[in-house]
Amino acid sequence: MTSFCVLNLIEKYAGSQWATLQSKIKICRQVSLINGTTANLIEGDTLSVLELMYGMMLPSGNDASVALGVHFGGIIKHGGKKDPEVSITQD
Repeated sequence: MTSFCVLNLIEKYAGSQWATLQSKIKICRQVSLINGTTANLIEGDTLSVLELMYGMMLPSGNDASVALGVHFGGIIKHGGKKDPEVSITQD
């Protein structure tokens, strides 16, 4: 379901530099500490949306799913007009 939502949001916010498969997401500490099945994400790493989708789907990485959720949640909150990484840490 997360993959479906991410792909729909990329389509919805076409033109936003933060909503593409190539958009980069920096892994925060909270995401790197997620329990359960994991893609073994490390705090400070920067991965593309596409790489995180692979990490979410192949090893069923909960951490990759949360990283995508946080990123795209920020995009939804600001209508694709603000860097979601910056807006989440400043709000």
